[in-house]
Parts: sequence; C-alpha cells; structure tokens
Amino acid sequence: MTKFHRVTEGKLGSHEGREIEDEVSQEFLDRIPGGLLRYRADDVGTIDFVSRDVLAMFNCATYDEFSAITGNVFPGMVHPDDRDSALSDIAAQIARGKSDAVTYRLNRLDGVDLWVDERGRYVVDSAGSGWVYVTIIDITEKVRYQREIERANERVTLLTALSHDVMFDIDCQGQTGEVFGDFNARFGREPQSCDLVLRKRCQRPCSLKVKVHDNDPLLAQVERGDFVDMETSLPDASGEPIWCRYQSFVLFDEKGSPLRHVGRLLDTHEMIMREASLRKRADLDGLTSVYNRKAAMTRIEKSLASDDCRGGCSLFLVDVDNFKQVNDGFGHPEGDRVLKEIAGFLSRKMRKDDIVARLGGDEFAVFAAGLGPGPALERVLGQLSGGIYADGGRPEDMPADLRPSITVGAAATVRNPVTFDELYQKADEALYVAKRAGKSRAALRVLD
Repeated sequence: MTKFHRVTEGKLGSHEGREIEDEVSQEFLDRIPGGLLRYRADDVGTIDFVSRDVLAMFNCATYDEFSAITGNVFPGMVHPDDRDSALSDIAAQIARGKSDAVTYRLNRLDGVDLWVDERGRYVVDSAGSGWVYVTIIDITEKVRYQREIERANERVTLLTALSHDVMFDIDCQGQTGEVFGDFNARFGREPQSCDLVLRKRCQRPCSLKVKVHDNDPLLAQVERGDFVDMETSLPDASGEPIWCRYQSFVLFDEKGSPLRHVGRLLDTHEMIMREASLRKRADLDGLTSVYNRKAAMTRIEKSLASDDCRGGCSLFLVDVDNFKQVNDGFGHPEGDRVLKEIAGFLSRKMRKDDIVARLGGDEFAVFAAGLGPGPALERVLGQLSGGIYADGGRPEDMPADLRPSITVGAAATVRNPVTFDELYQKADEALYVAKRAGKSRAALRVLD
C-alpha cells in the first residue's frame, strides 16, 4: 500500500482535530492516466517513488532496471539533449510559482524518442524537506502530429517564397485573412481585402484583418542552402516524356551535413508542348511544312560549327523545273500543290536529321551533315534527279500532263571548317551547270 495525505478544507493532514492518513491502493494509482513520481528538490533530485506507468514509459519491467537507466535521480530521466533546457525551465518556473509545466523526451535505453508533458508542484513537508510531485503524460503522437503540421506549413511557405507565388487563407466568420508569400515584393504594396476577394460568394461585407506571414527567416536558410530550378521531363508509364519544372533545395547544418531536401514538380507539360508547337510552326514554311529560310540557316550554321561535319557534309540546291509554266498553265493552286509534293519527296528521300528547307519561291535546299563525297552521295543524287514519282505515289487527281521535276546542284566537302557561303557558291554553280545540261538532273561540285 502507498500512503498519501489528503487535503481537506485547505488544511493538510487535519480534519476536525484528527490526523487523516489514507492508504491508496496500487490498483487506484494504476488507473490514473500517466505516470506519477516524486523526487527530492533540495539534493540531486533523488527519486523515492514512481508509478508503474513511469516504468512502462521507460520500457522497464522492474524498478531496478529503471534505476540503472536514470541513476535514481530525476535529471537522469530526461534525455541528454533536452536535459539542460528542461531543468533550467523547471527551476525558473518553480522559483516563480511553486509549479512547472515543461515538455521533454525521456532518456530511454532503447533510443526511442518518447515525448512527455510534465506537470510538477513543489511542496515542503513538515520536516522542512522540499519535494517535487510530478505527473507525466505520453504526448509522443501529439508532438509528431504537431511537427507534421509545422513541416507542412513550412513546406508551403518555402515553396511559395521560392516560386514567387502568393497564397491566401480567409476565415469568413472571423473576418481575417492570412497571406503566404511576398505580396509586397510582387505588387509593391501591402495586401488589401479587395485583392483577396475578387468575386464575392455572399452578401456579407468583407473587411478583413490581413496578416502577412514573414518569409525572411526561412529565406535566410534557403540562401545558405543549395537551390535547383530547371525544366526537365520524366517518363510516364509508357516511357513518353512528361515535362515539369523541377524545384528543390537542400538545407544544411553548421557542419555541412544535409538536414532536409524539399522540392516540387510543377506541371508545365501542356505549356511546354504548346510553346514547342508554336516554335516549330514559327520555324516551318507555311505552305510546305519544311523549314523556312531563317530556321534552316540557324541549324546549318550550328551544324557547321559542331563536330557533326567532321566526316564531311553536303549542300543541295533544288529548283523546280518550269515552275512558271506550271502556275501559268494549271493555276496557282496546282503550283502550290507541286511545291508541297516536292517538299514531301525531299523529306522522304533524305535522312531524319537532314535539314530540308524552302528558301523561297520554287527554290529548296537540303543540308546533310556527315555525307561527304563518295558512293553514298552519288546514290542520293541519283534518287533525287530520277523523278519525284519514280517509285509511284502520284496523286490520281493530278492532271495527266502535269509532270513536275527538279534539278539539283550539290556541293560536298570533307574540309573542316567550311562556311555556308562556300558551300552555297559551289552548289549554285552546280545547279547552273545541271540546268544548262537539260534540267531534271543533278550536278556535283566538290570543295578540295
């Protein structure tokens, strides 16, 4: 049995002139939630009583196991990392009001973090000895939940600050609003109610008390960290690239070890694909859907300046034979059709990475990096000059007497470096020779 004194009518140990001393059963103590203990306040904190719940919190089956872990003193119960701050808080609070309320981790031997909420009261007994009576409640789950909320709020604040976005949360009943993000930096002023409520959903007037959360402490941490912001793509289930904006940062401790890696993947796929489509359309000839002159020149110059042409390169100038007669005899719609047919023919005959372009009017160009003088080049020129319908595929509705053909002037070299102007001059000379020879054929000039 454990003996406790009962307080009656504000007096300890007396009731109608009689000393009262109740014996409290262990069963009664076991039913009180949390752990109970008492330790000396005027020495090193020697413990003289703990309940079974305290032993359970330390994962101990006996008091001897508990005593071995704690040294049978109260400071030994507190986790070493929390000990100094907890003991300092307890001493300061008891000095002010004879009671304390602190939170700390227990010094468990198995290393498990078990957080407790302590309530203590300082009492001096009849012999003049000081004691601290303590109750402790396991709040580990509460602490974890609070930390999850804090980390979630911190993630929102950090990512909002990094992206220059502004978020808000309005309590309509309390008429308060919270703003996350640097509104002032983005808009050059403090936020107002009308900035947050652009379209009302009720008849109640809005006059919000707006609180702006300070991002500076977190941003100071970010500045000391490692921040990455880039566009990238990740494969979907079928391996197709899905575009996103990757933003992440790593926070480090004073020793340079990473503490946290926080980031996000912003959905930019639709925007990237739309921009790519617009860029592609801007690079293409509106009629034939091959590259226009500007886009082709950019790509050819880039290829000539790279290692693509170390094995040689070729430039073809392609001219539509008798194109004026086509327009005059069959009309401009048929003339446009011939240009589209020839563009498709050139694209089919050349390699995927070769540059096929319409330079203007009825003049086309083809640039083939890595294709220098030799049998392969001769075969390509033979296929091009052999007729655009040599392999079949002539449209059924094309007039029978409309038989479009092309003449090709080619320049090839294995010299590196070489300029576009040098290639163009030689290809133009070759084109002139081919046309003088009767058209619908190809001629080649090689730069030595």
